[in-house]
Amino acid sequence: MKKIAMSVAAVVAALVLAGCGVSTEEHEAVQASAAAVTVEKQELETQLADTTTKLTAAQAEADELRSANDEREAAEKAEADKKAKEKAEKEAKQKAEKAKANKAKKITSRELAQIVKKPSSHLDKNVILYARVTQFDSATGPCTFRANVSHAHVGKYDYEHNTIFNAGDGLANCDILNDVVAEDIVKVTATVSGSLTYDTQVGGSTTVPEMQVVKITRL
Repeated sequence: MKKIAMSVAAVVAALVLAGCGVSTEEHEAVQASAAAVTVEKQELETQLADTTTKLTAAQAEADELRSANDEREAAEKAEADKKAKEKAEKEAKQKAEKAKANKAKKITSRELAQIVKKPSSHLDKNVILYARVTQFDSATGPCTFRANVSHAHVGKYDYEHNTIFNAGDGLANCDILNDVVAEDIVKVTATVSGSLTYDTQVGGSTTVPEMQVVKITRL
């Protein structure tokens, strides 16, 4: 019955086409063309999906590269800002030290004795001293030395007041002391910064003036 129905449908379709002036061959050609279009459409849809996937991946990669570039530029800017700030701070410090050096003055023996007696009463005072470096080694560190000082340039062993001098940041950045070693006789422009108490080799302790080096010259 099914085959008979299909045959009847085919005959009816043929009659309809014949009535419309369309031959069976033309109808089959149109169907074949429609099928080809459908296949081509499916292929194009597959290509579109593949292209979309590739574009999505490319966009993700581009976003990742852009993000990495933004981070790099931000890091470079932060580093540049840091260096600019450090440079500005260094220049400001050098300017302040120069101003201190210009304000520094030679003092009398009595004025030095007063500073030694009570450094806290003379904080930030800028003075010019003469000294013999008595200790500058691994124990003091690269930015600190101990010296006997005087108000004037005297004999090698006539510097009487034990004093601690610091330079730079007190830890490592103290190029101003690169040419100084123990037993040097020096002229020092310094700022009174307070006092320091430390243990002596004989088991006691001593308190001495502490000063920040602004300028130092070997004599």
